Amino acid sequence: MTTTTERTQPRSSVRRAAPWVAGAWALAFGALSGLALVGRTSDPWAPEAASPLGGLSGTQMSWVVTVAAFLVLVAGVAGAVGRERLAHRRAGWLLVGVGLVVALVVSDVRALSFLGYLPQTLLALVGIGPAAGHLNWAIFLDSGTALAHAVGGIASVVAGIGLLERAAPEGRIGWARWARWGRPAVTVAVVVPLLYAVTRIAWAVGVPFGIRQEMLDELGSARWAGLGLALFAVVGAVLTWGLIARWGEVFWAWVPRFGGRPVPVAMALVPGILVAAAVTSAGLSFWRMVFAGDLWAVPGATSDWAAWAPEMLWPVWGVALAVACLAYLGRRVGRR
Repeated sequence: MTTTTERTQPRSSVRRAAPWVAGAWALAFGALSGLALVGRTSDPWAPEAASPLGGLSGTQMSWVVTVAAFLVLVAGVAGAVGRERLAHRRAGWLLVGVGLVVALVVSDVRALSFLGYLPQTLLALVGIGPAAGHLNWAIFLDSGTALAHAVGGIASVVAGIGLLERAAPEGRIGWARWARWGRPAVTVAVVVPLLYAVTRIAWAVGVPFGIRQEMLDELGSARWAGLGLALFAVVGAVLTWGLIARWGEVFWAWVPRFGGRPVPVAMALVPGILVAAAVTSAGLSFWRMVFAGDLWAVPGATSDWAAWAPEMLWPVWGVALAVACLAYLGRRVGRR
């Protein structure tokens, strides 16, 4: 069994870094958006039509980011200088609320695209894979900005939780209550990405599963990019299962240097929460297209259900993964 120091140190390290990351996001994007609003530069962030805020213009999005950044800074300063529990509680909830808006609504499907295509992008840099010689750095930067919003939003949420812990009667939040939801949440968070992966793997091997043969032919070499995303989803599903497996808590004995040692809590939580936010935001983007009547813009939307139906389950995947991470946290830190 791990010691209290071993369990809480990684968590504390993340919590200590979170306010600085949130502040860096607020200062950088708040300044860029503020300069855009006074006409000194172009709008740094414009939503895609498919994003949760796709109906906004670039200028309107600059207002959203500026206000969000201002609130993060105000809440962060109030939490840092405040001495009363009420001040910590109010600042904490403000950070949590604004952070969720930034991570799930300001960010969009491009954050997930960055993560999903990152392995293929790295291979393309050394001339391997379907993207070799065809990298579009403008798109890469755009998707990287979406990921930065997701990171800034999550950091704000973590910083807010830190303040709420300080405001709690015993100085900590009872995460152990989440532990009982671990297995059902992990099951959902594993099944949904595998459903997506099945369709893309089928296309890669020439099986028009859920689409017409004509669409499969039109995809051409893009099928291999889809295969890369499918394999990424499979790896993610396996790692998600680790949230309830023994190897998710203790490194395998054969792992050099770390064999038999406890897995740092942050090693599981940080990527898990990041993917959960990106997946949820991307899923909300697809649902917005449905409500806005823009689903027809997705290739094959009228007759090829596999081109879009799996993505409609992504909010369920994201929420389940977030709950699974909280259950993992509750199980690891709840052993006192």
